[in-house]
Amino acid sequence: MSLDFVLIKSHGHPLSMDQIDIDVTFKQEDYKALAERFFEGIVWTAAEGIVSSDDMSFELKPSDISLSITARGPGDTVAYMDRIAALGAQHGIVVIDVQGSEILVPIAD
Repeated sequence: MSLDFVLIKSHGHPLSMDQIDIDVTFKQEDYKALAERFFEGIVWTAAEGIVSSDDMSFELKPSDISLSITARGPGDTVAYMDRIAALGAQHGIVVIDVQGSEILVPIAD
């Protein structure tokens, strides 16, 4: 299974895609640092990173506007991305499920 997510630094806590107010001061190096806070053991090659955890692999692509994540493998992607959504909410990061074009809200909320 392969799932795609995008993390975006936003002002405030939007409830819909239309409400996202992108923090344009947050750049590629900031998204790379964010990835390193959320994932342990990332191997970076140029501007892309990969990390394996809990029977899954994650491809990480930071840019000047977002951090794209592709999750692959038989592991519990929903639980892992819920954790990322919860961490993101603490840092003003919006997590978007690309397939559903919707914001992931932590299950605990």
